[in-house]
Formats: sequence, C-alpha cells, structure tokens
Amino acid sequence: MNYLKLEPEENTYNLLMVDITHRCNMECANCYLPNRIIPDMDVNKLYSFIKRLPSRTIIRLIGAEPTMRKDLFDIIKQIKKLGHNVSVTTNGLKLSSLNYVKKLKQAGLRMILLSMNGADDPNYYEILDSGSIYTKMKVDALENCFKQNMLVNTGTILIRGVNEDCLFKQVDLVRKKIKETNYKNRIKPILRFKSVAKLGRYMETEGFSIIELEDMLKYYVKDVSLINIKESPNHATLSSFYETDDVYIRLVDWTQDDDGVPDANNEKRGRITQEWKIAPFFEHVKENEFGY
Repeated sequence: MNYLKLEPEENTYNLLMVDITHRCNMECANCYLPNRIIPDMDVNKLYSFIKRLPSRTIIRLIGAEPTMRKDLFDIIKQIKKLGHNVSVTTNGLKLSSLNYVKKLKQAGLRMILLSMNGADDPNYYEILDSGSIYTKMKVDALENCFKQNMLVNTGTILIRGVNEDCLFKQVDLVRKKIKETNYKNRIKPILRFKSVAKLGRYMETEGFSIIELEDMLKYYVKDVSLINIKESPNHATLSSFYETDDVYIRLVDWTQDDDGVPDANNEKRGRITQEWKIAPFFEHVKENEFGY
C-alpha cells in the first residue's frame, strides 16, 4: 500500500475522519478499531491542525465511540467556529436520551450517522452487537434524531445467514419513525447497507455482491428507483444509490483489494494520522490495524 501522506495545507479530501477516542461502550462482533488502550486525541492539536486546512471540509468525528468524550459538545462547537462542517458516527446508545440529542444540536451538529445492525430486532443485536438490551436504545436514538430534524444516516452491516432481512426491516423502521415524528428535513435520510469489512475484529463470512444486494432491495422495497452506480478506481468496490419518496438507500459491495483494503483509492475520504498528516482512510486503517 503505497500512498501519499499530506500536510493539512495540502488536503484534497472533502471528508476527514477523526478518531477522537478509542474508547467504546459496546463490544461488537465487527469493529475495524478494536484497540481500546490508545489515549484520546489531543483536542488542542486537533484545532491547530484544522486551522491549517485550505478550505471548508466535513470533519467526521468517529472512534471507537465519539460520545465517550465528555467534551464532545465543545469539540463540535469549536470545529463549527473554525468554519468547517461536522458529523458524528455513533452507536447511538447515548442518543437514546432526547436531552443528549438536543445538546448535540445546540452545539451545532446537524448530521448523525447511526449504526443499526439489527433494525428493531433484538435477536440481531444480541448476535452482532453483544446485547439485545441495545435494541430499544438504538430505536429511541433514531426517533430522537428525527424529533430534532437532524440529517440522519444509518449504517447496517449485513451478515449472510444472520440478518439479511434487516435490509427491508431497517427501511420499514425508518419510514415508520419519519411518520411518527413528523420529520422535516430538506435532505432525506440515507440508509447504508454493506458487508463486513475484514479489518480489526470481524465475523468470518462471505460478503454480498452488489447484484445480490440489489436483488434483495428490489424484491422487498417495491417503490425504489436507481439513481446511479459508482465503481472505485481499482474496480474492487461497487456501490449503488437508490431512492424512494422518503429515503435514500446506498448499497455497497465491500470487496477488498489484494492488500485487504475495502473502498481502496477513495479520493474523497481521508484520515488524520498519528503524525498529524492526512492519509487515505481505509489504507491507513489497514496499515495501523489494531493500532492507530
């Protein structure tokens, strides 16, 4: 994996992934960042780094689990103050509190990516996320984000022989919550479905091809229409983007290249490295597997 590491002034990515913590309050069966012993990111160094970016960028706060940081609200505020957009990728447990979601919005957050591997089915959360108890918390988190009119993305890992029907269960759940909360946002929720990325800790399973995913979607969701199909530069990763009247649906064939990297050569998504430079996201994750 030969790739260029950039100084912040040289950034060409419109989305930067920032691992603000390696701590987590879950123990999922599939986790590309399972190392918990690495210290939290120094936010003052982060702010200094962001100040050097040449143009407005989406800063995606990820982890492990970014809500483990008590200063998350301040981090969001500061990134917004520095003139950049910000999103948070989360397992959603703390967002099961409406008050917590309100505080995120007050801090300036408008975009949430919520991991939901079981829709509203406790059996799937028991297998994939080590606890059926999380089911209600995740559903409540989804509802709370809609109540606050956040731009909501959901992420669902589909495991062959385990939770294939989550593809339509998640669509049904999101549609149900849109109606129940009278959700109003100019951008429809985006529901993302993919196979396991074989990084860090993962379940050994055969992934789904893009054709298999499309066939499942069209069988269960009758009112869906294709927007476009994208192919990665190395032809390894394929993704299809669909829509209905109320949601977008993105399907991803998470095929990995010869180096074991999914979504290789993605020119839009970078990651802040441990040396405070910028590298391609999954290439850097693979290079630092079980570390940072």
